[in-house]
Amino acid sequence: MTTPVEHRATPTEAPADVRGLPAQRPGGTSPADAARSAPPVRPAVPAERRGKTDIPERVVSRIAARAAREVARVREVRERGPLTFGERTRATLDGDLTVLRLDVSVEYPAPLRQVTEAVRRHVADRVSVLTGLHIDHIDIDVTGVVPPRGEDGR
Repeated sequence: MTTPVEHRATPTEAPADVRGLPAQRPGGTSPADAARSAPPVRPAVPAERRGKTDIPERVVSRIAARAAREVARVREVRERGPLTFGERTRATLDGDLTVLRLDVSVEYPAPLRQVTEAVRRHVADRVSVLTGLHIDHIDIDVTGVVPPRGEDGR
């Protein structure tokens, strides 16, 4: 087992002024004092050796639901299946690949195919930008067509 080595910058000799005294910085500290109080310098570690970030499926689901609600004419995003409580979407992660399933309600008289394509594009873009995950595909079920906001549902 190896012991981690901490690399520190070695202070260099402070330049002297004309009288042979160490040069002073504004504020009264010399370069040698500043070098001693500076944090240690560490070499940059390549990204692939820094570790791994895991994003739970629940987080991806919430991002997808929020993104779907941002699309014009989408009224509600719900979790799939009977008697569902809690989350509004389902996400399945396999490595960097993600499959999303959404149930949405759309305002009437919106063209459903165009709205669902807009939801797919927007959700895939937002999830990819925010998490770095690749979206394999998005299943969308339109579960309701509702009157536009501000009108009675009668």
